[in-house]
Amino acid sequence: MDLVFICPETNQTFKSANFSVHDNKGIVVHSDGTKTLDAKVSLNEPCPYCGQKHVYKADQLPCPFGSA
Repeated sequence: MDLVFICPETNQTFKSANFSVHDNKGIVVHSDGTKTLDAKVSLNEPCPYCGQKHVYKADQLPCPFGSA
């Protein structure tokens, strides 16, 4: 499965399936009923735009599925 990432150096978006999820603390339900995943997602390969290996909080990533 590809996730959508945004390079923090160039603000360009790209997709990758080469990532790892870690520090996964599960789903957090907020007072307004919204839910987020409390985890980090890291690229396993360098970013195609700046060459760095970025680490993101899961709730910082754009949803690859769109809105329902």
